[in-house]
This record gives sequence, structure tokens and C-alpha cells, in this order.
Amino acid sequence: MPDMNQKLDRFTAKILAEASAESKRAMEEVRRRRDQRFQEAESEALKDAYEYIHEEVSRIQAEAGRTVSRHMLENKKALYLRRSEMAQEVFALVRAKIAAFTRTPAYGRRLEELLRQALEQLEGAQDVLVTLRPDDMGYQAALSAAAPGVPLHFREGEFRMGGLIAESHALGLRVDSSFDSAAGDLSGHFAELFGLSLSDE
Repeated sequence: MPDMNQKLDRFTAKILAEASAESKRAMEEVRRRRDQRFQEAESEALKDAYEYIHEEVSRIQAEAGRTVSRHMLENKKALYLRRSEMAQEVFALVRAKIAAFTRTPAYGRRLEELLRQALEQLEGAQDVLVTLRPDDMGYQAALSAAAPGVPLHFREGEFRMGGLIAESHALGLRVDSSFDSAAGDLSGHFAELFGLSLSDE
């Protein structure tokens, strides 16, 4: 019987050793799967966090871009309005100075000079129509005397600042020496020189 007990003890020991080894392998497999799942969960969490951060950064950039664009547009409008005000102020001063000049004796001499310059461009004209502003119709005699030998006809024009327009229908030529036209040209140059146009901004 002792033989049988020894055999039984060896068999039991072998079974227990195999069970222990199997249990150890099973535990290792459980740990391996647990670690793999943990790594997968960690990777998924990192991926979700990256996507969330990327979306938030894109949203913040878009919002910041809209804010910057809105501020730039508001600043452009404010700049345009201020430049327009400055241009109006400058031209109000110009008009006031011209109005003051037209009340001086020098203005009559300036009209005569403008007429002589216009007649040089209308050389050969036999009949010249001179347009004056209503306030300057009193200069007709002085202007006629300044252009002897050239028949002048006068009419009132619609411009208001001063100067004159001379034209010859026979030659098909017109010389605009009115202050209104000069001021209009100056306004365009003023905008170019001082950047009053926002088209290039």
C-alpha cells in the first residue's frame, strides 16, 4: 500500500504543479490583457484629448480671426470717417480763402491773367464766349479791355467759387479756368497724396 500512496502523492503533486503552472499562465495572460486594454484605453483617451484640443484651437483661431477682422473693419471705418472730416475741413478752409481772395482787387487782376492764358490756348479765335459766376459779371468791361481785338461775349455760369471758362465754338475748344474745377482736381490729388482712399488698404 505504501507504493500506492507514493504513486498517489506523486500524481497529486504533479497535478498540483500543473494546476499551479496553469494558474500562473492564466494570471500572466490576465495581466497581459489588462495591460493591453489599459494601453488601448490610454491611447483612445489621448486621441480624444488631441482631437478635442485641435477642435478647440481651431474654434479659438476662427473666433479670434473674426474678432480681428471686425476690429480692422471698425478701425477702417473710423479712419475713413476721420479722413473725410479732415478733407472737408481742409476744403472748407480752401473755399473760405478763395472767397476772401475774390473780394480783393487782386482777384480782378487774376481774372484778366486767366483770360489772357485762355486766349493763348484759343489762338486764332474770332469770337470767344466767356462764362463768369454771377458775382463776377461786373468784370466784363475790365476783361474786354484786357483782350483788345478779340470779340468777347459773356454769360453767367453755374460755378460759384470764381475764375472763368473761355470757349470758341468755331475752334471747338474750351478752356476751364474756374476755381471750382481746380478745387475738384485738387480734391482728387489730395485724396491720392494723403491716402484718403481706402481702396488700397
